[in-house]
Amino acid sequence: MNPYFIAGSVLAVVFAYGAGHWQGDDAGQAKVQAKWDKEKAKQMAEYAENMRIAREKEQALQQGANNLREEKDRELKKVADTNRILLGSLRNRPERPAEGSAVSSAASACSAATGAQLAKGDAEFLAGYSADAASLKAALDQCVKQYESLRH
Repeated sequence: MNPYFIAGSVLAVVFAYGAGHWQGDDAGQAKVQAKWDKEKAKQMAEYAENMRIAREKEQALQQGANNLREEKDRELKKVADTNRILLGSLRNRPERPAEGSAVSSAASACSAATGAQLAKGDAEFLAGYSADAASLKAALDQCVKQYESLRH
């Protein structure tokens, strides 16, 4: 056999192998890159969808919280209006008698038993105390309702 033919055949096989390996490696890299890009695009689409769903849920929860806050504000306004009317009706009540007076010791045994005879200062204190309690109750109710809405 001709040594040039053998050398040429070996060189042809080596070049063919090198070219195939080089092209195959590039094609493999491109294939892996295409898979990576496809997976990354899928992840980004899922992320965007999850963010959209989370945003909708957040907005719904915020709207519920806003509704509860408006309900509480209406209740507080109602309590304040009632308290203002009540305090206005107490203006004509007499003041509490002095501690050492004879009227104080004689009348104190039975007066103001129903609240209708309460002195002005005492009635104002109790009206304010009642308004504070109603305000706290409205705030507590709003807090409990908001907690329950988040729990479900």
